[in-house]
Amino acid sequence: MLSVTNLAFAYNAGKPDAIPALRGVSFTVAPGELVAVLGQNGSGKSTLARLLAGILTPTSGSFSVDGVAATEEHLWEIRRRVGMVFQRPDDQLITNVVVDDVAFGPENLGLPRAEIEARVSESLAALGLEALRHKQISELSGGEKQRVAIAGVLAMRPSYLILDEPTTMLPPAMARQVVRLAHELRDRQGLAVLHITHFMHEVVGFDRLIVLDAGQILMDGPPREVFARGDELRAIGLEVPRVTELGRRLRARGVELPETVLSPEELATALAGYGGRASERVGEEERLAGLEHNADVDSPPPRSAPLIEAIDLQFTYMEGTPLAQPALRGLSCAIYEGETVAILGGTQAGKSTLIDFFAGLRRPEPGQLRFAGTDVRDPTFDSEALARAVSIVFQQPETQLIEETVGKDVAFVPRRRGLAPAESRALVEQALTAVGLDYETFRLRYVYALSGGQKRRVAIAGALAAQPRVLILDEPVAGLDPRGRSELARLIGNLSRRDDLTVIIVGNSIDELAELADPAIVLHEGQATMAGPLRELLRRADELYAMGLDLSEPARIALALRPHFPTLPTAVLTLDELEHALAEQLGLPPPAEPWPSSSPATSPSAST
Repeated sequence: MLSVTNLAFAYNAGKPDAIPALRGVSFTVAPGELVAVLGQNGSGKSTLARLLAGILTPTSGSFSVDGVAATEEHLWEIRRRVGMVFQRPDDQLITNVVVDDVAFGPENLGLPRAEIEARVSESLAALGLEALRHKQISELSGGEKQRVAIAGVLAMRPSYLILDEPTTMLPPAMARQVVRLAHELRDRQGLAVLHITHFMHEVVGFDRLIVLDAGQILMDGPPREVFARGDELRAIGLEVPRVTELGRRLRARGVELPETVLSPEELATALAGYGGRASERVGEEERLAGLEHNADVDSPPPRSAPLIEAIDLQFTYMEGTPLAQPALRGLSCAIYEGETVAILGGTQAGKSTLIDFFAGLRRPEPGQLRFAGTDVRDPTFDSEALARAVSIVFQQPETQLIEETVGKDVAFVPRRRGLAPAESRALVEQALTAVGLDYETFRLRYVYALSGGQKRRVAIAGALAAQPRVLILDEPVAGLDPRGRSELARLIGNLSRRDDLTVIIVGNSIDELAELADPAIVLHEGQATMAGPLRELLRRADELYAMGLDLSEPARIALALRPHFPTLPTAVLTLDELEHALAEQLGLPPPAEPWPSSSPATSPSAST
């Protein structure tokens, strides 16, 4: 039993600038129990995890693990019994080779060589990593690194495993694998797992949910009980699963459903009796749109010349060596000025390599890249102009904040370009205002004191201060809680309405990009395999799944309901759209807003 009693912690405890993180937290976790810890950024989740793993020392209160008190005397035993996997696996992978990293923990326990080898083999097998045992850590994908980090912890054979937002940086398919792994570890090895996450759909099958707010426990109970308190969750910046919210809305409209619906399958079962009542108002056009995504359509109207055009781009990492790894294989696509476009793809699809080309960080050979109509390899092309025209905000923006204060960081590029102080100051003020940060409030604020969402805004402000024509955002919402994602979506929406700015958003989840971009380019194994409006790509669900991408969550719910409602459209991006479409199927009053019109997705060469 892991028992926590009145646990409290404050950063800089005892000093005037002390920051309370946890206050009087008490709970227990039984052996083999699956517990999710939920809360918005800053609620105390990661602080709690570090306390339980013996990384931090409580300011007050206590906890014990299987009867062993968490004192200085027993700290090493606590760390052996409680293993922790960090959000970013690079923070805990310390050797060069997979097998050595997995062996690192058991070696530090002083175990005999034969025992170490047995534990390493067992952990690698449990995580499906046997084929990678001798591979360099630097050659692994993000999902592979995450599994190696978990294997290293399992090799120490803890009784309790803490996963600190392990799926935040992973593609959807890999995120599902990690969640399945938590269940398997409990079932096969009897591990208790504490899973810290922002994603509500990941935890509907857990035994208990603990909700933290401002360092205190707000809720503690089974998922069905916690998600029944949707209004309270929304008040602290969290959400309920979208299928739960859909069930609540349908109940409010008189549909007989359980009080709390936890999964699309549960909703489908509850609505099975309504299938025969589907409204006859669904027209043939909607019926065909929902079922036949490969119908021939007229070509889209002609457009102006692309701002950026890739033609047969090819690139191989470590070319000419035994470790050669193709990244781009004849990729062609186009980006038009003033549009906000999504570049979607699973792991190793070529997304990062492609945006390196867009930013002028790589030169195409073979293949061609044209910017504003000019081949970048043309002797007359100004490569420095391309570097000035394109700004990138990386997946982990805090890594590109290099100055001590916000004002200095945002002013970095204007200063490097030799602008006068007054002109530089004006650009910084304009950029901070554009991202919703008051200039006078934030210009002297230390970067380390910012929240995760504020750091992301400062990184975007620094990119805008460079006055680019193209802004590239790499996984912009990764790691943010629901409130932070909504705020960033509004920010990107405001930026995309600027006539002089082209925005490229890179990601692996349609859900995260649905409200941010419309045209999309889908990459798979180094090629552009689809392009068109996001809504239309949803009609090709089987192909998206095969490429490691996910549907939007509303579309996944619609797909689960199709056996009972064969004409229910699956090309839905938002919960409102799904509610409207399902209400029509159930014969409920028509929605206030009309069903959005659309046209099928095209090939990459036709339109991007």
